[in-house]
Amino acid sequence: MLARLARFAPVSAQRLSVRAFSASAVSRGLFADYVKSVKPNVKEITPSDLYARMSADPANGMPTSLHILDVRETYEWNEEYIPAAIYTGRGTLERDIEGVVPDPYDEVVVYCAGGVRSVLAADSLQKMGYKNVYSLAGGISGWKKAELPVTENFSTYSERVKY
Repeated sequence: MLARLARFAPVSAQRLSVRAFSASAVSRGLFADYVKSVKPNVKEITPSDLYARMSADPANGMPTSLHILDVRETYEWNEEYIPAAIYTGRGTLERDIEGVVPDPYDEVVVYCAGGVRSVLAADSLQKMGYKNVYSLAGGISGWKKAELPVTENFSTYSERVKY
């Protein structure tokens, strides 16, 4: 009987910290290594260069072939975003991209909070066949640090989307 109950003995603290559902796995640098391996394949654009590209033609506005995609979480978008950006969300980017950017030769700039998720998103879009993809260096944090304009939301993304 005791042998049967032994299988219900408490799990060691070390094993539990790695396996607990609500806790993140212990980082061993795999993610950082992965991002480092992907980053050389991705072109980055600085916030000031993107802003100049967006405002190059004041009479006609931003070029229709330039797409700025926000790949942050919905709650991040709900706070603020770069003007003219389109919310796509990282989780559905690959599925939805052709509806947002049908021409794989158009310019696509993806951004996130700090520039990591956007590097992964840009790499993925390139692998799908998009030719002119950039990650915004520093993400929206770099954009705001450069004192460029942001649009603040007064309603949430979900409230604006009609299903």
